[in-house]
Amino acid sequence: MARPLLAAVLVAALALPAAGAELYGRPLRGLSTVPISELARNGAAYEGKTIRVRGAVAVAEKAFRLTEGEASVAVTMRDGSALPPDASGASATAEGTFRAKGAGGGPTLEATGVELSR
Repeated sequence: MARPLLAAVLVAALALPAAGAELYGRPLRGLSTVPISELARNGAAYEGKTIRVRGAVAVAEKAFRLTEGEASVAVTMRDGSALPPDASGASATAEGTFRAKGAGGGPTLEATGVELSR
């Protein structure tokens, strides 16, 4: 009897943003993180897949970039929302559909959710 309750509590806890994180879009699903540098090297292997990435934020008009060293990925929000302009330099984790060659020709992620940590 206690096991179903425990399982429900654990599943609910996975949907919560990390302590102190700001959530934009839908809650993250807890996927394993794919390094942005791996996407730069082997993007075709992740084409069309739902993935999680983590990096430093650089905010632009309606999109932003997540960077990891020299590698970066452009991120747009599926629901059309945007990160606040003061998010640049913060750390973010995003989940969504990856495209090796997006509208700008480089790797892109159409995010369903983003957790921003300052």
